[in-house]
Amino acid sequence: MKKILIINTPSNDKTINRDMAGGLGFSGGEGVVLPPLDLLILATTLKNKGWKVRFVDGVAQRLDDVNYYRQLIREEGFGYVLGNMSLPTLDEDCKFYRNLKSSKVKIFIKTGINYKEILTRALLKSKVSKIIFTECDLDIEEYLLSKSKENCKNVIDDLNLLPIPDRSLIDRNLYKYSLLPGVVTTMQTSRGCPYPCGYYCPYPLVQGTRWRYMSAKRIVEEMKDIKKLGINNILFRDATFTLNMERTKEMCQLLIKKKINMTWWCETRINVLSVELLNIMRKAGCIGINVGVETLDENLIKSEGKPGVTLDDVIKINREAKNIGMKLHFLMIVGLPNDNLSGLYGSLNYLLKLKPESLGVTSITPYPGTKLFEDASRDNMISNFDWNKFNGNNSNMKTKYLSENEIELARKLLIAGVYFDSKTEPVKSLGILLVKVFFILWKFIKRQ
Repeated sequence: MKKILIINTPSNDKTINRDMAGGLGFSGGEGVVLPPLDLLILATTLKNKGWKVRFVDGVAQRLDDVNYYRQLIREEGFGYVLGNMSLPTLDEDCKFYRNLKSSKVKIFIKTGINYKEILTRALLKSKVSKIIFTECDLDIEEYLLSKSKENCKNVIDDLNLLPIPDRSLIDRNLYKYSLLPGVVTTMQTSRGCPYPCGYYCPYPLVQGTRWRYMSAKRIVEEMKDIKKLGINNILFRDATFTLNMERTKEMCQLLIKKKINMTWWCETRINVLSVELLNIMRKAGCIGINVGVETLDENLIKSEGKPGVTLDDVIKINREAKNIGMKLHFLMIVGLPNDNLSGLYGSLNYLLKLKPESLGVTSITPYPGTKLFEDASRDNMISNFDWNKFNGNNSNMKTKYLSENEIELARKLLIAGVYFDSKTEPVKSLGILLVKVFFILWKFIKRQ
């Protein structure tokens, strides 16, 4: 029997989730510890093919010492190791596998990174047998057993073919998501995204621009399997969960009909939501949605933020969500190519009017391989190529109107405005006043 140790690579960043940002990696914050779903699917495929699989989540289990893994390999006689790698943890991931390397085990890395220059360097630094960057969910065994170092561009057209992940391989009680109660697991029911915000977004870069999906029946089948494990909370990791609104409606109808009472959260775009859909999602257990609005500047949202979305759309969906008790978590970006202080100040004012339940603001990140990266590199807009800072929470480029430091400052001001708005008087009024005055003075000085 072939034996494999699968590792969610330990990291100094205890909030890293290597599945997020399309598989490039993202630091989700202290309240977010998510199961490594991509590796879990691979582990399930191998287990179904007769492999003996041991899964260690080095991040969630806080197992950092490489000697622990060396001993595990030696004592249990693993011939193969499969781990993961993200852009913000690239150097430490390479170091970990280089230190784990021995003549008795073959080491493989699965990653969402598909930028040749980075992969070539990582292969040399990590000294692993192969780095896999394609969709190998169904044929991972062939990649492990083949002597070739080449990756074939595999795209799984029918996601119904994916196995239901064997969540018994991990300690299910370790995982949480700050916007959901209790123990949480994740599902991903679609891949790819066809929208033009792929200019800067990593999802089309890694998963392609063609949207591929599971059927409503297959989704509900997996949700039933999760519920049998005693888990009642699910975070759907799809970039645009409701892109096919009829599929979402059918899924909700099945959940209601079969009386599968679970609490769930998803992510999508405003223009693939409707009043009718919001209501049936709420009845089927959805308590909240991450909505990528990127900016609340009326012109910028249509041209660069979320083409196809208008500010009126945001206002309408936000109002209906509040009416039915659905929480909206706004996702925003500071540093779009034509972002300026006037637009950011306008975004702040709209945030204070709309009052989303919560807010996530990231700095623009020129992910290698996107058109943004190509343009920013050509125009010398990227201040450094320290991949550790390519996590959405650090500024690493300037734009036409904003410096790197100004992007970071504006990001913090938006967060501060919403933070103070959640407080009681007089802290609320004073805090918001200070943020607004700072913005106004800054705009005056910059003439923006």
